[in-house]
Amino acid sequence: MVAPAETTMNIAVDVPVAPLKEISYRIASTQYERKAAFNLVYEAYVETGLIEPNEFEMRVTPYHLLPTTNVFIAVYQEEVIGTVSLIGDGELGLPMDCIYDREVNGLRDRGYSLGEVSCLAHRRQQVKQTLPLFVQMTRLMAQHSRQNGMDQFLIAVHPRHAQFYMRFMGFEQIGSQKSFPSVRNNPAVACALNFPRIDVERPACYSQFFGTAIPREDLLSTPMNTLEVEEFADAALEGGLTIPSLMC
Repeated sequence: MVAPAETTMNIAVDVPVAPLKEISYRIASTQYERKAAFNLVYEAYVETGLIEPNEFEMRVTPYHLLPTTNVFIAVYQEEVIGTVSLIGDGELGLPMDCIYDREVNGLRDRGYSLGEVSCLAHRRQQVKQTLPLFVQMTRLMAQHSRQNGMDQFLIAVHPRHAQFYMRFMGFEQIGSQKSFPSVRNNPAVACALNFPRIDVERPACYSQFFGTAIPREDLLSTPMNTLEVEEFADAALEGGLTIPSLMC
């Protein structure tokens, strides 16, 4: 789930303000970067009551251990200050299958390649910086996804944030309000962003996400290696989900 039902714009942790022009954006490619991102999400989710504290001080899901998941980060002075994960539909399906299986299976049956946006968090900054940070991380995520043949983004988002995603980004609601177990039963609604549709309709965000192409080399991802999977496996079990059998 993306903030309260795991994607919120106001989930944050206090740090000094980072000038926008000095923030860089990339796909996490090292254990250090991933651990920093998982810790940032953990701190944000604990602070807002979405999850209970754990001994690992990380928010890691079994989906993060799969090569179909990528973690996108915003970095200032080598510190991860923003992150969002994209979970590609694969061995475990998608997190929102647990409450929106009918809706997600309907899209699968129509042949769509799907990805669920999850684990969005940023460090507390001036309000005016929140949206640009989110836009730049999403721009990287969207262009990476399209280069790899993805057709739709899915989110399970708190109802109070759903209107932002629909009005600004062009998401459509595909599922009614339900309780999301993995974030202490906070309410969520399911929404989908259909890339072929927004190519025609051009929502408010379109030019910001796709107007300028990101170099292809910056869209390449590096899956976790075996040692990283082992490092994060215990933290991923914290959520009570089954970890898949992973190939070395």
